[in-house]
Amino acid sequence: MGKVTVKGALRVAVKYEDRIPGDGMYVVGIDVAPGQYRCQSSGDGYWVRYPASMIGPVATRHQGEGTVSVVIEPDDTAFDSHMPADWVRVVVRRAGLPEPQRPERSGKRARTILDPDIPADTRKALLADPALVRHVRTGSPWSRYGSDKKDGWRAPMRFVLCLLTYFWVTPQLGVIQTALLLAVVLGVLSALRRARTLPRQRLAELAHANPGWFLVDQDFDDAGRVLVVRAQKAIRRVRKATVYQEGLLDAADHEVILPVEEWEIAKALSRVTRLRADQAQLLAGGVAAPVEEALAPMRETLDTVVASVTSRVEALERYAARVREADRLFQAHDQLRALADQADEYQDLLASTVRDDLAKGEIERLSRNLEQLRAALDESLVAARQAALEVSPGRN
Repeated sequence: MGKVTVKGALRVAVKYEDRIPGDGMYVVGIDVAPGQYRCQSSGDGYWVRYPASMIGPVATRHQGEGTVSVVIEPDDTAFDSHMPADWVRVVVRRAGLPEPQRPERSGKRARTILDPDIPADTRKALLADPALVRHVRTGSPWSRYGSDKKDGWRAPMRFVLCLLTYFWVTPQLGVIQTALLLAVVLGVLSALRRARTLPRQRLAELAHANPGWFLVDQDFDDAGRVLVVRAQKAIRRVRKATVYQEGLLDAADHEVILPVEEWEIAKALSRVTRLRADQAQLLAGGVAAPVEEALAPMRETLDTVVASVTSRVEALERYAARVREADRLFQAHDQLRALADQADEYQDLLASTVRDDLAKGEIERLSRNLEQLRAALDESLVAARQAALEVSPGRN
């Protein structure tokens, strides 16, 4: 008996539960279930997905040996494979199912990091759709129509409107004419809906074709995640600083430097995480002394990389601290300017309320204080600008 899965509103048993033969044409929801699959290819091949949309089939070609993956979407109609090996289903935890045993995560989660070389409009669209990024990286559920919570009421509403229209129009037009009218209206609405979601579907296809564009929290072990979160926190502090928002820092320059720093740090730590996981898997069943000796320099290499990345994170943190100091000086500048603006009012008040012989000395004293205040104001402004100009992600 095949596995029971859901396609649309129907519950059907699929023919191939967890393994799809490498060569064949399969109907999604009948022959195969939606989900993420991997193929350990030993040679050339290709596969084609048939989305239930107007963008046409999505074909992907693979050359040579290697592991490839594909995500069969819930709204795909068919999957055509011509590969030298079978596709194996990747198990993804779903809501309501027990979570598999794995090391507990500690601390905060890392935010999604995007390659800074991605085109600006594509980068902006991916940042606005974190569910799509998680879907590509982990196989988590995603729909091109958006949030189920947002659109969940629309299907029942359309059904009710169709029923009301049917019973209201049928006496005037007849059963056949009413059915044709409803078919035309529903066809137009369906076409409009697909046209509205076409940019999002194209973005999904682009993201699936370039999974190396982004890194997510699951790409890091606990040690790597801590460093990524620290780097992201430092960058966040810089961008929230008053001197940054007021233009005392070169915002255009920093909008280039900061994403590159974040990406380089995250990319290095994700590779360290993967290599450590490979080592742990290799040593799971025990290890002989010669193998342990061979692994020693590899571990030292990973430790060296982590130490180097840690120094980059610490440099970012020092940078954020200097920006905060520039913020403090800028705030002091504003306070001194407010005091200087009130100095003349203090002089006028004193001159109008005390005798001339006393007022003369007091006014001279206030004048000296005012000059000192203005000098401090100028010094604070110069110090704030200097601190803002000197800080740089590349400096310690």
